[in-house]
Amino acid sequence: MASAREKTENLIESRGFQGGVLILIILNAILLGAETFPKIKADYGEFISTIDRLIIYAFLFEIGLRIFAERENYFKKGWNVFDFTIVMVSLLAATSGFAALRAFRVLRVLRLITVIPRMRVVVSALLDSIPGIASVGVVLALIIYVFAVIAATLYGPEHPELFRDVFASMYTLFQVMTLEGWPDIAAEVRATHPNSWVFFMTFVLIATFTVLNLFVAIVVRVVEEDSNEILDGVAESQKSVEGELAAIRAEITKLSKRLPDK
Repeated sequence: MASAREKTENLIESRGFQGGVLILIILNAILLGAETFPKIKADYGEFISTIDRLIIYAFLFEIGLRIFAERENYFKKGWNVFDFTIVMVSLLAATSGFAALRAFRVLRVLRLITVIPRMRVVVSALLDSIPGIASVGVVLALIIYVFAVIAATLYGPEHPELFRDVFASMYTLFQVMTLEGWPDIAAEVRATHPNSWVFFMTFVLIATFTVLNLFVAIVVRVVEEDSNEILDGVAESQKSVEGELAAIRAEITKLSKRLPDK
C-alpha cells in the first residue's frame, strides 16, 4: 500500500496537477495585467485582490506538498529553490503595504519557467552561455570605446550634443548600434562632415552585423549542446530499460523451460 508521501509525490507529478498550476500562473498574470488599467481596478479591484490572495495561498499549498513529498531533497534542486524564492518574494509583496514592493507580485509569472520543461532548457542554455556572452560583451565594449574616442575627437566640436566626450559618444554609438534612429544621427553629422558615412558604416558593420550576431550564435550553440545532452540522456535511459527488459525476458524464458509440462 502506497504511503502518504508516495501518494503526494504521484499527485504533484500528475498532468492534472501540473496543468492546474499552469492555469493558475496564467490567470494570475492576466489579473496582474488587468489591474494596471485604472477603470478595471476601480470597478473590480477588490475582486482581483481576493483572487490574487487565493492564488498565492494555492502556490503556498503547492510548495508545502512538494516539500512534504521530497523532504530534504527539495532544496537540493536548483529549480525548486528558484520556485520557492519566487513564491516567498511574491507573498511578501502581496502582503506589503508599499506600492513598490507590491509591484513584485508579477514575479509569480516567472514560475512558468519551472512548470514548462522546454522553458527550463532555454533558461539553462542562457545560463550556460554566460561565459561566452561575457567575452563577446567585453569585445563589444572595447569596440564601442575605440569608436567613441574617434567620434569625440572628429565630431565632438561641431556636435557636442552627440559626441561631447567619450561617455556621450558611447551612448550615441550604442543607439547607432541598436539601429534606432541612426540614419538621423548620421545625417546630422554628415551635414558638417561629408565623409562621416565611412565611420558610421564601418561601425554598424562591425558592431551590429558582426559582434551582435556572435551573441545569437553562442546562445544557439549552447541550446543545441544542451538539447543533444538531454537526447543522449534519454537514449541511454532507453537503452538501460531495454537491457533490463531483455534480461527479465531471458529469466522468464529460463524459468518457463524448468517448469514441468502439463
